[in-house]
Amino acid sequence: MRDRLRSLARLVLPRSVRRWMLTTWSIARSPGRWTIVRRKLQALPQRLLSLVATALSIAVLKLAIWLAPAVGAVRLRRGQPRSLWGVTPILTLQLKSRADRELGFRSTSLVYVTYVITSRFDLNLQRPYMLALRFGLGLAFQRLVLAWALVRYDVFHFFADRGLLDSTERLQINSEELAALRRAGKRVYIYAYGADVRTRLATLALGKWNFCVDCTEPPKYCACHDAEAQHYVSELTKSVTALVSLGDMLTYMPAAKHINYWPLDLDRFNVVLPDAPPSGPLRIAHAPNHTHFKGSKYLERTIDRLKVQGYDIEYCKVQGVPNSEVLALFAQSDIVADQFIGGAYGYTALEAMALGKPVLSYVRSADLVEAPEECPIINATPDELEQALLWVIRNRDSLRTIGEQGRRYVERWHSISAIAARLGQLYRDTANFPPAVVDRIRCQQEQEEARRNAIPLVRNWQHPFQIARQPVSEGLSALAGTTPR
Repeated sequence: MRDRLRSLARLVLPRSVRRWMLTTWSIARSPGRWTIVRRKLQALPQRLLSLVATALSIAVLKLAIWLAPAVGAVRLRRGQPRSLWGVTPILTLQLKSRADRELGFRSTSLVYVTYVITSRFDLNLQRPYMLALRFGLGLAFQRLVLAWALVRYDVFHFFADRGLLDSTERLQINSEELAALRRAGKRVYIYAYGADVRTRLATLALGKWNFCVDCTEPPKYCACHDAEAQHYVSELTKSVTALVSLGDMLTYMPAAKHINYWPLDLDRFNVVLPDAPPSGPLRIAHAPNHTHFKGSKYLERTIDRLKVQGYDIEYCKVQGVPNSEVLALFAQSDIVADQFIGGAYGYTALEAMALGKPVLSYVRSADLVEAPEECPIINATPDELEQALLWVIRNRDSLRTIGEQGRRYVERWHSISAIAARLGQLYRDTANFPPAVVDRIRCQQEQEEARRNAIPLVRNWQHPFQIARQPVSEGLSALAGTTPR
């Protein structure tokens, strides 16, 4: 009889339930058994719920993979593609979705969690996701979201650190998800934002100034391990439509498409140019998300040295505050200090230029910049910061012109419509869309080119600190003889 019951249990019950029953029986024969048994019995409903939810979510996902190609094909024949941007909650995610809409796509930005910087996303699943986690159903919930997305969307845009399913590997997209997207015939684009692809040896090889030069906690913030990250990027290349990168991230994804994908909602930025004529102390604003990676200590040491020499400087730094507070600080400044060791400017620099503020940053080479001959960033490494700030102090009358050029630069190259045109070219090169979709993309690109050409540069524009790296003797020669006022 006992053997028959065991055989029946093997046929009917999942292994995890059988293991739980055997554990419970062994506990029942030990001292203090009734307390332990009671707790096990209380946990049984949640355990069974988790098993049922897991099985159901897997079944639904398999059904979605089967249905998705046919449903997507109907949408594309009608010229109505849909795109999803997720799920890393960076500031520009929702703006990228808006860029796709300018191409005629139905597009959504989706996140599971948000940071203090912003909560402006089209679909924020934080509440239902946290509820699912509370009951141990997080992965089942995410599988259902993926199943829904496979049927609803044709194009998927993710950053390299995560997708719709949590991964057991740090800063990587779940391999189960990549397989599902591939089997469903989806167009998948993977982007980099920095830490998700940055590795230590490749970074140290960039030269004296780089993100790893002073790092005391590898690999806390970045991918870090070169071999592991290279293998991951190689696997991504086989699984997705295209990798996309920009700026310093091209070092770690050399085979990626080079597209500048940082858009600005220029309607949010009211231009506040530096005072003319200048008055009062030179007001420098700095808003690092992490002081080490922005080279904040080099900036602050330089400012302290100049103050000791008698220069009138007012320095204000904010960190970990909403984006609206950062922009308010920038509006009150004369110049914005971005970052000084990474070798490429960040989104902060674009926001500052949108406000009409000059920007001080370090850009390693001209090919990391869109239209470098137009870009007005005052370029300086930590070694050059003191000379660069002395130039700014001596030439404060020029800051207004630099601010005007910065605003025109982002209007021409970083508006939502400008990013839409670049995404459109990416689609034309890689997505194999039907002619109706391609024609609509081409029309938007023509309109964007006309819009950009209608925005002139500042008259007789010539920046004394070109983005292209120059020898210090040439680029900073105007600083000779600078003295405190």
